[in-house]
Amino acid sequence: MGLFSKHECEECHTRFKSYGELVTHAQDAHKHRVVKCSGCGKLFLHEKDRLHHVKEEKEHKVDERRHRF
Repeated sequence: MGLFSKHECEECHTRFKSYGELVTHAQDAHKHRVVKCSGCGKLFLHEKDRLHHVKEEKEHKVDERRHRF
């Protein structure tokens, strides 16, 4: 599996170093529609991935507030 196994195209099985490269590939090569985070603009292949990102960002902000005091 190696370094590239985490970011593999579901359609053609090409492997990428980063999730961003995979998203760009899916858009360009396969005309895959992506979803965008309204908070930061990051692109995702699936809504479930965007929702996971939003949840993690929210938890990170809560942790940040806790550590300020």
